[in-house]
Amino acid sequence: MCYSCREALDAGNALFHAHGKSHEQENRRKKMENITWSDGIGSRGRNPFLLFVRGDEVIVFHGQNIPGVVVVRGTDYTKNGKWSHTTYRLELANGIRHIAGRDGWETGRFVEGLASAVGCKTPDTWADTATALGVSVPSAMELLRSWRPKAAEKLDEVEQSLAKLEEVSEQETDSVIVTVSFGSPSNRSIREGYWESPKGIQGYNAEIRLKDSGNGWVEGNIEVVGISGTVLSVKHSAGMHGGYYAVSVAVIPGTETEIPPFQTAREKAATERGLPENLFRAFNGDENRIREFMAKVARLDASKLDEHEFSCGRARKEAEVIRVSGDPDFFLGADPLEVCGYIEEVHSASNRPVDNPSNGDALRKAGLR
Repeated sequence: MCYSCREALDAGNALFHAHGKSHEQENRRKKMENITWSDGIGSRGRNPFLLFVRGDEVIVFHGQNIPGVVVVRGTDYTKNGKWSHTTYRLELANGIRHIAGRDGWETGRFVEGLASAVGCKTPDTWADTATALGVSVPSAMELLRSWRPKAAEKLDEVEQSLAKLEEVSEQETDSVIVTVSFGSPSNRSIREGYWESPKGIQGYNAEIRLKDSGNGWVEGNIEVVGISGTVLSVKHSAGMHGGYYAVSVAVIPGTETEIPPFQTAREKAATERGLPENLFRAFNGDENRIREFMAKVARLDASKLDEHEFSCGRARKEAEVIRVSGDPDFFLGADPLEVCGYIEEVHSASNRPVDNPSNGDALRKAGLR
C-alpha cells in the first residue's frame, strides 16, 4: 500500500472513532435526567428542599454543582418581595434519584413534607424515615443530624419512648399502634368542654388526656391513661370548630389499669365554688351571671308556670318563664334548654320535705338561702 493510501486510511479510522465517541457521549447525555426546581418558600413559611440520592447516600442541594451528582445548567431569578425565588435548571448524573418538596402544611415538620413528596404516610420513626428516603437508617440519621437536627431530635424522642414502653411490659409482647381520631364538635359540645375532655382509645379501656388543658392537643402535652403507652405523633387537619385531630399512640395490651376520674376546668371550678355544673357550662363560667340567674330562680313563683308550656321546646319555655317573672332578660343570654332543668330542680326540691342537697348547698353558698 502506498504511503498516501495509508495516510488516507488512518485519517478515516480516526474520523470514525471520533464520531463513534461523540455519538456514545450523546447517548449517555440523553440518559441523564433534566429537572427544574425553585427555592421559593411556600405558604405558612414552609421551606423547600431538594435531596439527591446516590446509592445509600443522601445529599442536600444548596444551589451549586455537586460533582458526580448534578450540574446547574442555568438559573432564573424572580423578584417578588418575600416570594422572590431562583429557578434552577439542573442535569442529574445517571442513577441519581431526587426528592423535592416543602416542609409539612399542618405541622411544618420535615417528615410530613417528605411524606407528601414521596407519597407515603408521615414517618414516625427512624425506620419509617429511612424507608421514605430509600436509604439505610444510618444514612437517614447522618442526613438529619447534620441538616435538620430538630427533626432528628423528635425521631430520637419517639425511639426513646418506644424503648421505655417495652421496658414497662412485664411480659414479652409487641406494642400495638392505635390512632385516636376526633374533632369538629358542635358548639354545645365545645361549651361542655369537648376540647379538654379525654378521648377513648378504641379497643381498650383507656384514653388520652391533656397534661395542661390550656395548651391544647399538641405533641408533648398528651398522656396515655389507663394502659401502658406512649404518644407517637399528632396530626391536625383544618375544619369547622377547631378541625380534626389524629393522635397516634403505641400501647401494650394486657397492661390496663384503673382510669382516674376526670373533670373539666369548669367542672372543677364549679365544684370548688359550690355552684351547679350545668350553669357553669350554660353561662360559660361567668360566676356573676350564674349567681344573678340563681337569685332570679329563687325569686320566681314557679307555681304560676303552666306545666304544658314549660314542658315544650326552647321558645315556649322561654316565653312562659318570662311571662311569669315579668323579666324579659330572665335568662341573661343563656340557652333556656340548658338552664330550665335547674329551675325545675330548685322548685321541685323546695316542695319536698328535704331539700335537694346539691342545689340547696349551691343556693346557700350563693347567699340565696
